[in-house]
Amino acid sequence: MKMYYDDDVDAEVVADKTIAVIGYGSQGRGQSRNMADSGLNVIVGLREGGSSWQKAVDDGMNVKTIEEAAEAADIIHILLPDETQEKVYKEQIAPYVEAGNTISFSHGYNIHFG
Repeated sequence: MKMYYDDDVDAEVVADKTIAVIGYGSQGRGQSRNMADSGLNVIVGLREGGSSWQKAVDDGMNVKTIEEAAEAADIIHILLPDETQEKVYKEQIAPYVEAGNTISFSHGYNIHFG
């Protein structure tokens, strides 16, 4: 296993980017807070009124609807359950993706296995 630390990363390449983390479960919460604590511009995209909305607000995150986050972001990091990713992407994210945006996942089970 290779461990990476702050000194291993050049955060300047994303310092001027807006990163939308879609989802605020165990991965979304940890990753969005870590990036925000590192000084990056992070938006958390959630269902308005969903169970994670208030938790993200209480954590001090910049919370928007999924559509608003996708529209504002340069990098869209999708951290939703595999079974919901396709529908959310097609209906709430894809309409806002522009040339030059980056879509990323922390795991790609549904991408790999269709």
